[in-house]
Amino acid sequence: MHSASVTKKSLFSVAVCALLAATPAKAIIYNEAVSGDLSDDKAVPTALTLTPGFNSVIGTVAGFPEFGGTDPQDWVSFTIPTGFVMTSYVNARFVSSDPQGFTGFQLGSSFSGDEFAAGSYAGYAHFGTDADNGSGSGSTVGVNLLPLMADPLFAPGTTGFTFPLAAGTYTFLIQQGDPSTTGYRFNMTVRPVQVPEPGSSLCLLAMGTVTALALRRRLGYSDRRIR
Repeated sequence: MHSASVTKKSLFSVAVCALLAATPAKAIIYNEAVSGDLSDDKAVPTALTLTPGFNSVIGTVAGFPEFGGTDPQDWVSFTIPTGFVMTSYVNARFVSSDPQGFTGFQLGSSFSGDEFAAGSYAGYAHFGTDADNGSGSGSTVGVNLLPLMADPLFAPGTTGFTFPLAAGTYTFLIQQGDPSTTGYRFNMTVRPVQVPEPGSSLCLLAMGTVTALALRRRLGYSDRRIR
């Protein structure tokens, strides 16, 4: 009976661990339709702190006024907490009559320098359904742009950065220069610096207990320990 009780508890622990490993935290940390327009000022970007797991930002940009647009730039600073890294910056959604937009970032809580000069960025990319990134055009929807932005062949002229993106604050630009209303969604994943295998040490201990009990039964041992 004692062995059966331990087995049930261990199986329950394993199930919980598997569920936790399979379902990381998810959050829409900003949605312009709910919270209003993101900042259009690079000196005072909208400040957001990323949380461990999955983070989404949803918004719209719509071109420079001199070209007939109304809202060309969204500026946002993302803070990655100490002990964590950002492993993805995925262009999850792109809805526009224009085939591409632009995104890039710089270290710091605000953006200094010329946003139209490659040297002002640590990394950048065009994004969209037919985005031109130097080596040909194609869709970036569903693509993790972060490792590409770290590649100097993909984003020439930048100051560069090391993937994954380390803890700190970074100011991102999301831009549509042409007068086309462009809806976007970017998904960012934040993980511990050293990502444990599916399940923590506690989960591994629980799984080890299940394995040991199963092995004991298979070999025909009874639970007759000296107490």
